[in-house]
Amino acid sequence: MLLRRKLCVAVVIAAILFLMLASQSIQRRHFLPLSLSPPTIRAKPASRETVVEVTAPPADLTPDPPETPPPPITTQPESEGEEPVDNSQHDPRSCGCSDSCISDMGSSSWFSLRYDPKQQPILRDTNKNFDPDALRWWLGLQRSGNDQTLEEVMSKMFQVISPPTVDLRPLPSLCRSCAVVGNSGNLRQSGHGNLIDSHSSVIRMNKAVTRGFEKDVGNRTTHHFLYPESAVDVARGVSLVLLPFKLRDLEWLTSALSTGQIKMTYMRVKDRVKADKDKVLVVNPVFFKYVHDHWTEHHGRYPSTGMLAIMFALHTCDKVSVFGYGADKQGNWHHYWEENRYAGAFRKTGVHSADFETQVIHQLAKEGKISLHL
Repeated sequence: MLLRRKLCVAVVIAAILFLMLASQSIQRRHFLPLSLSPPTIRAKPASRETVVEVTAPPADLTPDPPETPPPPITTQPESEGEEPVDNSQHDPRSCGCSDSCISDMGSSSWFSLRYDPKQQPILRDTNKNFDPDALRWWLGLQRSGNDQTLEEVMSKMFQVISPPTVDLRPLPSLCRSCAVVGNSGNLRQSGHGNLIDSHSSVIRMNKAVTRGFEKDVGNRTTHHFLYPESAVDVARGVSLVLLPFKLRDLEWLTSALSTGQIKMTYMRVKDRVKADKDKVLVVNPVFFKYVHDHWTEHHGRYPSTGMLAIMFALHTCDKVSVFGYGADKQGNWHHYWEENRYAGAFRKTGVHSADFETQVIHQLAKEGKISLHL
Protein backbone atom coordinates (compact mmCIF):
# COMPACT_ATOMS: atom_id res chain seq x y z
CA MET A 1 0.00 0.00 0.00
CA LEU A 2 2.83 2.34 0.90
CA LEU A 3 4.58 1.47 -2.34
CA ARG A 4 1.50 2.33 -4.41
CA ARG A 5 1.27 5.80 -2.81
CA LYS A 6 4.92 6.54 -3.53
CA LEU A 7 4.41 5.54 -7.15
CA CYS A 8 1.40 7.88 -7.54
CA VAL A 9 3.35 10.76 -6.03
CA ALA A 10 6.22 10.13 -8.46
CA VAL A 11 3.84 10.12 -11.46
CA VAL A 12 2.27 13.41 -10.38
CA ILE A 13 5.70 15.03 -9.91
CA ALA A 14 6.80 13.79 -13.36
CA ALA A 15 3.64 15.19 -14.95
CA ILE A 16 4.23 18.57 -13.33
CA LEU A 17 7.84 18.67 -14.53
CA PHE A 18 6.73 17.75 -18.07
CA LEU A 19 4.14 20.54 -18.15
CA MET A 20 6.69 23.11 -16.94
CA LEU A 21 9.19 22.12 -19.66
CA ALA A 22 6.50 22.26 -22.35
CA SER A 23 5.40 25.72 -21.21
CA GLN A 24 8.93 27.17 -21.46
CA SER A 25 9.34 25.73 -24.95
CA ILE A 26 6.16 27.48 -26.15
CA GLN A 27 7.31 30.85 -24.76
CA ARG A 28 10.65 30.64 -26.57
CA ARG A 29 8.98 30.00 -29.90
CA HIS A 30 6.28 32.72 -29.82
CA PHE A 31 7.61 35.60 -27.71
CA LEU A 32 10.91 36.90 -29.08
CA PRO A 33 13.04 39.39 -27.15
CA LEU A 34 12.33 43.06 -28.11
CA SER A 35 15.98 43.64 -28.92
CA LEU A 36 15.79 41.59 -32.12
CA SER A 37 15.26 43.51 -35.37
CA PRO A 38 11.94 42.91 -37.08
CA PRO A 39 11.92 41.41 -40.54
CA THR A 40 11.92 43.65 -43.61
CA ILE A 41 8.82 43.59 -45.81
CA ARG A 42 9.46 44.34 -49.52
CA ALA A 43 6.72 45.49 -51.86
CA LYS A 44 7.31 45.79 -55.59
CA PRO A 45 5.25 48.56 -57.26
CA ALA A 46 5.20 49.00 -61.01
CA SER A 47 7.56 51.98 -61.08
CA ARG A 48 10.23 51.24 -58.48
CA GLU A 49 11.00 48.96 -55.42
CA THR A 50 9.80 50.32 -52.07
CA VAL A 51 11.08 49.17 -48.64
CA VAL A 52 8.57 49.41 -45.77
CA GLU A 53 9.42 48.74 -42.10
CA VAL A 54 6.88 47.21 -39.73
CA THR A 55 7.47 49.97 -37.19
CA ALA A 56 6.62 52.65 -39.77
CA PRO A 57 3.06 53.68 -40.75
CA PRO A 58 1.62 51.68 -43.63
CA ALA A 59 2.84 53.03 -46.96
CA ASP A 60 0.80 53.66 -50.12
CA LEU A 61 2.08 51.03 -52.49
CA THR A 62 0.36 52.44 -55.60
CA PRO A 63 2.69 53.96 -58.20
CA ASP A 64 3.12 57.72 -58.13
CA PRO A 65 0.77 59.32 -60.69
CA PRO A 66 2.45 61.17 -63.58
CA GLU A 67 2.84 64.90 -63.14
CA THR A 68 -0.07 66.87 -64.61
CA PRO A 69 1.14 69.21 -67.37
CA PRO A 70 0.29 72.87 -66.96
CA PRO A 71 -2.76 74.12 -68.85
CA PRO A 72 -1.97 75.50 -72.31
CA ILE A 73 -1.21 79.19 -72.51
CA THR A 74 -3.88 81.05 -74.42
CA THR A 75 -4.01 84.43 -76.07
CA GLN A 76 -7.67 84.98 -75.23
CA PRO A 77 -8.53 88.49 -74.04
CA GLU A 78 -8.83 88.87 -70.29
CA SER A 79 -12.30 89.18 -68.81
CA GLU A 80 -13.07 91.47 -65.93
CA GLY A 81 -12.24 89.87 -62.61
CA GLU A 82 -9.98 87.21 -64.11
CA GLU A 83 -6.28 86.90 -63.43
CA PRO A 84 -3.95 87.96 -66.26
CA VAL A 85 -2.94 85.19 -68.65
CA ASP A 86 0.78 84.43 -69.02
CA ASN A 87 1.61 84.98 -72.68
CA SER A 88 5.37 85.22 -72.19
CA GLN A 89 6.07 82.39 -74.63
CA HIS A 90 3.88 83.82 -77.37
CA ASP A 91 3.65 87.02 -79.36
CA PRO A 92 0.10 88.15 -78.56
CA ARG A 93 -1.32 91.09 -80.47
CA SER A 94 -3.08 92.65 -77.47
CA CYS A 95 -4.10 96.28 -77.72
CA GLY A 96 -5.51 98.96 -75.49
CA CYS A 97 -9.12 98.77 -76.68
CA SER A 98 -11.61 98.33 -73.86
CA ASP A 99 -13.76 95.69 -75.53
CA SER A 100 -11.62 93.58 -77.89
CA CYS A 101 -8.86 93.68 -80.48
CA ILE A 102 -9.21 92.46 -84.04
CA SER A 103 -6.22 90.18 -83.74
CA ASP A 104 -7.53 88.41 -80.63
CA MET A 105 -7.83 84.83 -81.81
CA GLY A 106 -10.25 82.21 -80.58
CA SER A 107 -13.44 84.23 -80.44
CA SER A 108 -14.34 83.24 -84.02
CA SER A 109 -13.27 79.99 -85.65
CA TRP A 110 -14.38 81.34 -89.04
CA PHE A 111 -12.07 84.34 -88.63
CA SER A 112 -9.19 82.32 -87.18
CA LEU A 113 -9.16 80.00 -90.20
CA ARG A 114 -8.66 82.97 -92.53
CA TYR A 115 -6.71 85.57 -90.59
CA ASP A 116 -2.92 85.25 -90.66
CA PRO A 117 -1.28 87.69 -88.22
CA LYS A 118 2.12 87.00 -89.79
CA GLN A 119 1.16 88.64 -93.06
CA GLN A 120 3.07 91.82 -93.94
CA PRO A 121 0.65 94.19 -95.68
CA ILE A 122 3.26 96.90 -96.28
CA LEU A 123 6.09 96.50 -98.78
CA ARG A 124 9.43 97.32 -97.18
CA ASP A 125 12.92 97.73 -98.57
CA THR A 126 13.88 94.71 -96.47
CA ASN A 127 11.46 92.42 -98.35
CA LYS A 128 13.73 90.19 -100.39
CA ASN A 129 12.41 86.64 -100.28
CA PHE A 130 8.97 86.70 -101.86
CA ASP A 131 6.82 83.60 -102.08
CA PRO A 132 7.50 82.55 -105.71
CA ASP A 133 3.96 81.25 -106.27
CA ALA A 134 2.39 84.44 -104.91
CA LEU A 135 4.77 86.59 -106.96
CA ARG A 136 4.07 84.63 -110.13
CA TRP A 137 0.33 85.03 -109.60
CA TRP A 138 0.65 88.78 -108.97
CA LEU A 139 2.85 89.36 -112.03
CA GLY A 140 0.15 87.70 -114.13
CA LEU A 141 -2.69 89.97 -112.97
CA GLN A 142 -1.98 92.78 -115.42
CA ARG A 143 0.83 92.33 -117.93
CA SER A 144 2.94 95.43 -118.36
CA GLY A 145 5.68 94.20 -120.69
CA ASN A 146 8.45 94.95 -118.24
CA ASP A 147 11.68 92.97 -118.24
CA GLN A 148 12.84 94.25 -114.84
CA THR A 149 12.52 92.25 -111.67
CA LEU A 150 10.48 93.33 -108.69
CA GLU A 151 13.66 93.78 -106.67
CA GLU A 152 15.15 96.12 -109.30
CA VAL A 153 12.00 98.23 -109.47
CA MET A 154 11.79 98.35 -105.66
CA SER A 155 15.38 99.49 -105.39
CA LYS A 156 14.69 102.52 -107.59
CA MET A 157 11.40 103.26 -105.85
CA PHE A 158 12.96 103.39 -102.38
CA GLN A 159 15.45 105.93 -103.66
CA VAL A 160 12.51 108.29 -104.17
CA ILE A 161 10.20 107.43 -101.27
CA SER A 162 11.25 106.86 -97.69
CA PRO A 163 11.40 103.22 -96.57
CA PRO A 164 8.44 102.73 -94.20
CA THR A 165 9.21 102.69 -90.50
CA VAL A 166 5.64 102.33 -89.23
CA ASP A 167 5.32 99.69 -86.52
CA LEU A 168 2.19 97.59 -86.98
CA ARG A 169 2.46 95.74 -83.68
CA PRO A 170 -0.40 96.59 -81.30
CA LEU A 171 0.47 98.16 -77.98
CA PRO A 172 -1.38 97.74 -74.68
CA SER A 173 -1.36 101.51 -74.28
CA LEU A 174 -3.04 102.23 -77.65
CA CYS A 175 -6.36 101.49 -79.31
CA ARG A 176 -5.95 102.18 -83.01
CA SER A 177 -9.43 102.72 -84.38
CA CYS A 178 -9.77 102.93 -88.17
CA ALA A 179 -12.63 104.03 -90.37
CA VAL A 180 -12.57 102.53 -93.85
CA VAL A 181 -14.71 104.78 -96.02
CA GLY A 182 -15.93 103.40 -99.31
CA ASN A 183 -17.50 105.46 -102.07
CA SER A 184 -20.96 103.93 -102.20
CA GLY A 185 -24.02 106.04 -102.80
CA ASN A 186 -25.46 104.70 -99.51
CA LEU A 187 -23.41 107.37 -97.72
CA ARG A 188 -25.78 110.06 -98.94
CA GLN A 189 -27.97 111.38 -96.14
CA SER A 190 -26.22 109.01 -93.71
CA GLY A 191 -25.00 111.69 -91.28
CA HIS A 192 -21.89 109.61 -90.50
CA GLY A 193 -19.42 112.47 -90.89
CA ASN A 194 -18.67 113.12 -87.21
CA LEU A 195 -18.47 109.41 -86.42
CA ILE A 196 -16.00 108.83 -89.26
CA ASP A 197 -13.80 111.73 -88.18
CA SER A 198 -13.71 110.44 -84.58
CA HIS A 199 -11.49 107.47 -85.53
CA SER A 200 -7.72 107.49 -85.09
CA SER A 201 -7.23 106.79 -88.82
CA VAL A 202 -9.54 107.44 -91.74
CA ILE A 203 -8.95 105.45 -94.92
CA ARG A 204 -10.35 106.70 -98.20
CA MET A 205 -9.78 105.43 -101.71
CA ASN A 206 -9.52 106.33 -105.38
CA LYS A 207 -11.25 109.58 -106.35
CA ALA A 208 -13.10 110.07 -103.05
CA VAL A 209 -14.53 113.56 -102.56
CA THR A 210 -15.15 115.13 -99.16
CA ARG A 211 -15.83 118.79 -99.94
CA GLY A 212 -19.55 119.39 -99.88
CA PHE A 213 -20.25 115.99 -98.29
CA GLU A 214 -18.66 116.53 -94.88
CA LYS A 215 -21.89 115.86 -92.98
CA ASP A 216 -22.12 112.37 -94.46
CA VAL A 217 -18.49 111.35 -95.06
CA GLY A 218 -16.42 113.58 -92.75
CA ASN A 219 -13.44 115.66 -93.80
CA ARG A 220 -10.43 113.90 -92.22
CA THR A 221 -8.16 111.58 -94.20
CA THR A 222 -5.06 109.85 -92.91
CA HIS A 223 -4.57 107.18 -95.63
CA HIS A 224 -5.61 107.46 -99.26
CA PHE A 225 -5.59 104.24 -101.31
CA LEU A 226 -5.11 104.56 -105.05
CA TYR A 227 -3.50 103.07 -108.14
CA PRO A 228 -2.22 104.90 -111.25
CA GLU A 229 -5.53 104.86 -113.09
CA SER A 230 -7.37 106.33 -110.07
CA ALA A 231 -4.65 108.70 -108.88
CA VAL A 232 -5.37 112.08 -107.29
CA ASP A 233 -3.22 114.56 -105.40
CA VAL A 234 -2.91 113.75 -101.72
CA ALA A 235 -2.83 116.47 -99.07
CA ARG A 236 0.33 116.98 -97.08
CA GLY A 237 0.47 114.77 -93.99
CA VAL A 238 -1.75 112.11 -95.58
CA SER A 239 -0.26 108.72 -96.44
CA LEU A 240 -0.57 107.86 -100.10
CA VAL A 241 -1.10 104.08 -100.12
CA LEU A 242 -0.39 102.52 -103.50
CA LEU A 243 -2.24 99.37 -104.53
CA PRO A 244 0.09 97.93 -107.19
CA PHE A 245 -1.77 95.60 -109.51
CA LYS A 246 1.26 95.28 -111.79
CA LEU A 247 4.97 96.00 -111.90
CA ARG A 248 4.35 99.11 -114.00
CA ASP A 249 2.44 100.63 -111.06
CA LEU A 250 5.58 100.68 -108.92
CA GLU A 251 7.49 102.33 -111.78
CA TRP A 252 4.70 104.87 -112.13
CA LEU A 253 4.88 105.77 -108.45
CA THR A 254 8.62 106.42 -108.72
CA SER A 255 8.06 108.53 -111.82
CA ALA A 256 4.99 110.40 -110.51
CA LEU A 257 6.96 111.57 -107.48
CA SER A 258 10.08 112.51 -109.46
CA THR A 259 10.54 112.82 -113.23
CA GLY A 260 6.95 112.43 -114.44
CA GLN A 261 8.13 110.48 -117.48
CA ILE A 262 5.51 107.72 -117.28
CA LYS A 263 2.24 108.96 -118.75
CA MET A 264 0.68 105.68 -119.87
CA THR A 265 -0.06 102.31 -118.37
CA TYR A 266 -2.85 100.56 -120.29
CA MET A 267 -4.45 104.02 -120.44
CA ARG A 268 -3.35 107.60 -119.95
CA VAL A 269 -2.60 108.30 -116.30
CA LYS A 270 -1.73 111.28 -114.16
CA ASP A 271 2.01 111.74 -114.74
CA ARG A 272 2.66 113.53 -111.44
CA VAL A 273 0.98 113.42 -108.06
CA LYS A 274 1.40 115.62 -105.02
CA ALA A 275 2.12 113.59 -101.92
CA ASP A 276 4.35 113.53 -98.88
CA LYS A 277 7.22 111.23 -99.94
CA ASP A 278 8.00 110.46 -96.32
CA LYS A 279 4.54 108.99 -95.76
CA VAL A 280 4.06 106.90 -98.92
CA LEU A 281 3.17 103.25 -98.33
CA VAL A 282 2.94 100.42 -100.87
CA VAL A 283 0.81 97.34 -100.30
CA ASN A 284 2.87 94.17 -100.48
CA PRO A 285 2.11 92.17 -103.68
CA VAL A 286 2.14 88.96 -101.63
CA PHE A 287 -0.69 90.44 -99.53
CA PHE A 288 -2.89 90.48 -102.68
CA LYS A 289 -2.49 86.70 -103.03
CA TYR A 290 -3.22 86.17 -99.34
CA VAL A 291 -6.51 88.08 -99.62
CA HIS A 292 -7.38 86.25 -102.84
CA ASP A 293 -6.74 82.83 -101.27
CA HIS A 294 -8.00 83.31 -97.71
CA TRP A 295 -10.80 85.86 -98.00
CA THR A 296 -12.30 86.21 -101.47
CA GLU A 297 -11.56 82.52 -102.10
CA HIS A 298 -10.75 82.98 -105.80
CA HIS A 299 -14.06 84.69 -106.56
CA GLY A 300 -13.19 87.18 -109.28
CA ARG A 301 -9.74 87.48 -110.82
CA TYR A 302 -8.41 89.46 -107.87
CA PRO A 303 -9.79 91.42 -104.89
CA SER A 304 -11.20 94.90 -105.31
CA THR A 305 -9.70 98.08 -103.91
CA GLY A 306 -12.42 98.18 -101.28
CA MET A 307 -11.76 94.62 -100.11
CA LEU A 308 -8.00 95.17 -100.01
CA ALA A 309 -8.51 98.33 -97.95
CA ILE A 310 -10.59 96.46 -95.36
CA MET A 311 -8.05 93.64 -95.15
CA PHE A 312 -5.24 96.17 -94.82
CA ALA A 313 -7.12 97.74 -91.91
CA LEU A 314 -7.68 94.36 -90.25
CA HIS A 315 -3.91 93.87 -90.18
CA THR A 316 -2.89 97.40 -89.14
CA CYS A 317 -5.69 98.53 -86.80
CA ASP A 318 -7.17 97.31 -83.52
CA LYS A 319 -10.79 98.30 -84.28
CA VAL A 320 -12.29 98.77 -87.74
CA SER A 321 -15.49 100.53 -88.77
CA VAL A 322 -16.64 100.25 -92.38
CA PHE A 323 -18.73 102.87 -94.14
CA GLY A 324 -19.96 103.35 -97.69
CA TYR A 325 -19.87 99.80 -99.06
CA GLY A 326 -22.48 98.09 -101.20
CA ALA A 327 -25.44 99.35 -103.15
CA ASP A 328 -27.61 102.20 -101.98
CA LYS A 329 -31.15 101.72 -100.68
CA GLN A 330 -32.46 101.60 -104.23
CA GLY A 331 -30.00 98.88 -105.18
CA ASN A 332 -27.79 101.18 -107.25
CA TRP A 333 -24.02 100.75 -107.28
CA HIS A 334 -22.54 104.20 -107.75
CA HIS A 335 -20.35 106.82 -106.05
CA TYR A 336 -21.97 109.12 -103.49
CA TRP A 337 -20.80 112.24 -105.37
CA GLU A 338 -22.25 111.28 -108.76
CA GLU A 339 -25.22 109.82 -110.52
CA ASN A 340 -24.43 106.77 -112.65
CA ARG A 341 -26.98 105.35 -115.04
CA TYR A 342 -24.86 102.22 -115.51
CA ALA A 343 -24.21 101.67 -111.82
CA GLY A 344 -24.30 97.87 -111.83
CA ALA A 345 -22.01 97.42 -114.84
CA PHE A 346 -18.83 96.63 -112.90
CA ARG A 347 -20.52 93.72 -111.17
CA LYS A 348 -20.72 91.95 -114.53
CA THR A 349 -17.10 92.35 -115.62
CA GLY A 350 -15.82 89.30 -113.74
CA VAL A 351 -12.76 91.19 -112.52
CA HIS A 352 -14.15 91.45 -108.98
CA SER A 353 -17.01 89.59 -107.35
CA ALA A 354 -18.95 92.32 -105.60
CA ASP A 355 -21.58 89.87 -104.37
CA PHE A 356 -19.11 87.49 -102.70
CA GLU A 357 -17.06 90.33 -101.22
CA THR A 358 -20.26 91.74 -99.75
CA GLN A 359 -20.95 88.37 -98.10
CA VAL A 360 -17.44 88.37 -96.57
CA ILE A 361 -17.90 91.91 -95.24
CA HIS A 362 -21.23 91.03 -93.64
CA GLN A 363 -19.73 87.90 -92.10
CA LEU A 364 -16.89 89.97 -90.60
CA ALA A 365 -19.53 92.15 -88.98
CA LYS A 366 -21.45 89.10 -87.74
CA GLU A 367 -18.25 87.71 -86.18
CA GLY A 368 -17.67 91.03 -84.39
CA LYS A 369 -14.45 91.87 -86.26
CA ILE A 370 -15.73 95.05 -87.91
CA SER A 371 -18.50 97.55 -87.23
CA LEU A 372 -20.55 97.87 -90.41
CA HIS A 373 -22.46 101.10 -91.04
CA LEU A 374 -24.88 100.89 -93.94
